[in-house]
Amino acid sequence: MARPDRYADDIAAGLDRVFGDPATEELPLDLGTARMVIFSDHHKGTRDGADDFLRCERAYAAALGHYLEAGHRLVVLGDAEELWENRPDGVLGAYAHVLRLEADFHRAGRYDRFWGNHDDEWRYAREVRRRLGRFFPGLRVREALRLRVTDGGSTVGLLFLVHGHQGTLESDRFAWLSRLVVRHAWRNLQRRLNMSLNTPARDHALRALHDTAMFAWARDHSARPVLIAGHTHHPVFGTSRPDGPPARNLAQVESELADAGRARPLDPQRLAALHAELEWGLAEQRREGPPPIPVVPPCYFNTGCCCFGDGDVTGLEIADGAIRLVRWPDDDERPRPKVLAEADLRDVLARVATTPH
Repeated sequence: MARPDRYADDIAAGLDRVFGDPATEELPLDLGTARMVIFSDHHKGTRDGADDFLRCERAYAAALGHYLEAGHRLVVLGDAEELWENRPDGVLGAYAHVLRLEADFHRAGRYDRFWGNHDDEWRYAREVRRRLGRFFPGLRVREALRLRVTDGGSTVGLLFLVHGHQGTLESDRFAWLSRLVVRHAWRNLQRRLNMSLNTPARDHALRALHDTAMFAWARDHSARPVLIAGHTHHPVFGTSRPDGPPARNLAQVESELADAGRARPLDPQRLAALHAELEWGLAEQRREGPPPIPVVPPCYFNTGCCCFGDGDVTGLEIADGAIRLVRWPDDDERPRPKVLAEADLRDVLARVATTPH
């Protein structure tokens, strides 16, 4: 793995390139009327054992139905199709219904699409017209977008939307080689073993390194943007870990286990329960990898993904002056959003603007 400082420099160079690119449009966003939902990293396949989106289709389709009727703008922030593993026509045919749901937003003038590293064929307007055009006539697929946020006619901040792979060796500069390896080697193994690989989310060290690098870029940039990205498959929202209620402190559990072991008479059932709780927590820490980065100021948000192994999808809502991290379905497996974290976007933008470098 690259040195953290070198890796961060590469990510910063990639983000600087696209942030300052003349092709990166800047549009206004009125905080008082904005209604937007941002999803990324679907990795739609061809409904076989290598398809990471298949189990999430139900949750995503339900979310689209909800946000269409609620008047939201739909933003698809890259890696919507898994084109490193598959040919475009096979994917588009396998998920025609989902694409038609997205097309309802396009017809209503409420649709933005970005390309990521796994669907970078959409960077070419000719490919978009030939293949996506039957669902989305006249669609422009972006690499990035700046949104100048206004409130009551005054500018209050800047959002920068981008997939987030920019600057990486395997996903940006040598993406053509990575694509060949995945399509001709990994895909065959994945199909044979019915395995799912949500890269880079399964490499916890790399995920944390990448999240940290994107946060550092936003924190140090002179324009004071709030960066909204995908790519890592890891939801990031301010300083909170959006994974439900915090687990009991493991040091406390360990202390209780020691006390129970010294007690007389021994209580085998209590010992068993405490030891099980301790081992569960330790294993969960190993699975989750490093603790979440402290996003102070709150200048970096990540959508998570639409290809979690349990069938859930996560995304970011901007509505009613707030930014929210949501999960579909809710805790009772109903087709409703579960709000995992929420903040006043005015406060977020103010904190980013006023925090010294």
